[in-house]
Amino acid sequence: MNQNYINGNNNLSYDFERKMNMLVVLIRSILLYIVVLISLRVMGKGEIAEMNSFDLVITLLIAEVAAVPMENNNIPIINGVAAVTGLAAMQIVISYLALKSRTVRVLLSGKPSLLIERGKINYKELQRERVTIDELLEQLRIQGYFRIMDVQYAILETDGNLSVLPTPSYKNPPNSAFNHLPVSLIIDGKIIKHNLNIVNKDINWLEGILKSNHIENLKDVLLCVIDENEKIYIQEKKN
Repeated sequence: MNQNYINGNNNLSYDFERKMNMLVVLIRSILLYIVVLISLRVMGKGEIAEMNSFDLVITLLIAEVAAVPMENNNIPIINGVAAVTGLAAMQIVISYLALKSRTVRVLLSGKPSLLIERGKINYKELQRERVTIDELLEQLRIQGYFRIMDVQYAILETDGNLSVLPTPSYKNPPNSAFNHLPVSLIIDGKIIKHNLNIVNKDINWLEGILKSNHIENLKDVLLCVIDENEKIYIQEKKN
């Protein structure tokens, strides 16, 4: 009888302790949420809307330091509040310095990169930014440019977005329907055999195209595209 009574009391104590822990976690989570929300608002809308690498690091750190005391009741909640506040204060100070100094701004955010200039792909800039031809073509397609020859300038902004200026002759939408989408036949010196099959061409035909453009070595070709009207666009790496 006494043993059952003791066990019952232990169960009640365990349930009460568990519920209290849940309540503490709930309260701590609400407080930290308010602190993080206030910190982000103090940092400003621009920091969230145009997030560069530095802003992303700060945001990830704020999320991390807020999560630790939220999950562990043994860590004083003031530690999390202090960490979040300190990171937000550092972000505000550095943002102010970046606002006043272009050197600081370039150091933190970098500079826009010209990936396409006057209709030509800037191969060195692609390598510097570690952007592949496939990634560049994908971003152009997302913005509605399926033909590389329709792009006069493409700028990789500091926040990772791609800004595109079309050529003066570009028409959107085109006057005639596409026979097929523009297809890449050579990318960075490698033949895309699957794409050759799509347009019913073979390697001999492609080699003839390269020779007619005075290109002897396949490795010299950065990009070769056939458009919807069977027109060929070729750019060599040296250009």
